[in-house]
Amino acid sequence: MAPHRQHPAEFQLQLDSLTSSSDNVVPTLAQQLPPVAEGCSRLYLCRHGQTDFNFQRKLQGRGVNMPLNDQGVAQANNLARAMKDVPLRAIYSSSLQRAFQTADAVAKLHPKLQVEAFQEVEEMNFGDLEGHPMEKHEDQIHAMFKRWGSGEFNVSWPKGESPMDVVKRGKSKIDEVLISTPPKEQVLMVTHGRFNKIVLAHLLHGELTHMAEIEQDNTCVNVVDFNHTTKTYHAMALNNTNHLQRSRSV
Repeated sequence: MAPHRQHPAEFQLQLDSLTSSSDNVVPTLAQQLPPVAEGCSRLYLCRHGQTDFNFQRKLQGRGVNMPLNDQGVAQANNLARAMKDVPLRAIYSSSLQRAFQTADAVAKLHPKLQVEAFQEVEEMNFGDLEGHPMEKHEDQIHAMFKRWGSGEFNVSWPKGESPMDVVKRGKSKIDEVLISTPPKEQVLMVTHGRFNKIVLAHLLHGELTHMAEIEQDNTCVNVVDFNHTTKTYHAMALNNTNHLQRSRSV
């Protein structure tokens, strides 16, 4: 499937913050975004809320199944409120509980929908480094990022996965979901930070050179439109966290 090749500068596309200076009200995503174009379906690709391992800066991939912490639950609830007026056709998530919990918070405000979980969109497998503090493996992590930065995208973590492994399982599932979503319809999927960096780079640019430039904060929203005629993807927003201004203002 041919990707839509967006310029790297577009990777940090953000929706303008429409917060009112008088009442500090953050508009919902339905109010911030233009309508879905003819012949397109829309994907809200989100990262899960915070876990204790996120807070402790420990590597957390497919081999770690942590729940959300209190901050993560609050973030998920803010995401749910931001999505409440979006007419979602379906809600999907990774099979890992941190993603499922986040998606389920959204589903609670869409009572006709239930979360459908997929193993294919789970986080990258960090192999032997799963659950370890990042600071104890800085040299190994930086060396791996350097190899990926030079184009060695088939290099994997010891007993873990490579970026291309993630593309093969993740992009194919997202393609499947969007192809089966009728034009003008909208779906939400909650996945993971490294997963999103890799898959978004491939969906939007056709390769992985710029994946490190894509920021992914907890419960961020990436809005991607899929064109059914050209089979291409176009980013409407990346790493949007306007909904978290609700908690920052308290």
